[in-house]
Amino acid sequence: MIVSIARELGSGGLSVGEAVAAALGATLLDERAMLEQLAARVDLPRDYIAEHVERPPSAGARLIADLAAATAMVPVMQTWLQPEEQIVAAVREIVVEAAQSGHVVVLGHGGVSLLGWRPEGIPVLAILLRASRAWRVAQLVRRLGIDQAEAERRIARTDEARQRYQRHYFNTDLYDSRQYDLVLCTETLGLPHAIALAVATAKTSAAT
Repeated sequence: MIVSIARELGSGGLSVGEAVAAALGATLLDERAMLEQLAARVDLPRDYIAEHVERPPSAGARLIADLAAATAMVPVMQTWLQPEEQIVAAVREIVVEAAQSGHVVVLGHGGVSLLGWRPEGIPVLAILLRASRAWRVAQLVRRLGIDQAEAERRIARTDEARQRYQRHYFNTDLYDSRQYDLVLCTETLGLPHAIALAVATAKTSAAT
């Protein structure tokens, strides 16, 4: 089974992912684990991969790709477009391959949209974690020891990038609740209760 967790920065994605993975005995593909596997699989510099994971193409890259397509400049299009799409395809392969040998919990990367909604023959539990921006800012300040202005900047930048990433690669809306089986507000529920609900739902789904 694949447990796909889409999350807003500061909403507790890693805590929920770790708890669900531990409860299921599943492989956890968090940011660090995914970067390690991508670096071993994709023939691109590690720094480039780290910079482009869960990030949409830059405005400059999109412009050059559009110009290349318009003028049939295939080599330019490959130079600017192919590496980023290679990363997205490799992430999908890593997730599906892991699911074929056991349960896997994956954080981010377009949520269930990464999988083309639901891959045939592999059960998927799609979860979205959300909370207000003010609450998430407070979590980053507390966890990372940064000031409020820096926390606000990181959240604004990451929220915007993740939404554009999902629109660009999957043509879906990160906040469209129809694509999720479970939507949890960690602010309202409290993180321990949200974790308990995610774990209970994952166990039930894995048993059916």
